[in-house]
Amino acid sequence: MSDVKFKEIKLQKGQFMFLTRICENPGINQVDLSNLLKVDKTTTTKAIQKLVEADYIDRKRDDVDKRMWRLYPSKRALDIYSFIIDEENKYIQICFCNLDEREKKLAYKLVKKMRENVESVWEKSKNF
Repeated sequence: MSDVKFKEIKLQKGQFMFLTRICENPGINQVDLSNLLKVDKTTTTKAIQKLVEADYIDRKRDDVDKRMWRLYPSKRALDIYSFIIDEENKYIQICFCNLDEREKKLAYKLVKKMRENVESVWEKSKNF
């Protein structure tokens, strides 16, 4: 998403990935969100704090474990969610334009392999 689009919806560049995952997983906790995005807990905490302050997400205590916070998209977040996804899809289409089917399949295969590499390192680093 371009900087201009981020400014239009008053989001900082790295926040959209947190916001979209919360919209797609209402009630997710911060630990699970960190694991889903493969980012450290400190980064998640900072992003969540800014999104709460900007009224994009609501934090609610877990019904069972009162130490845990559940994250929910606010009405404001839900209002811009489809806009963010549309913008993201535009950039994906740009990446794949002028590629034939064989090239698209190869790109998918390579990205999948890269994701698996990242997940493998992430899992190992979590255990330290």
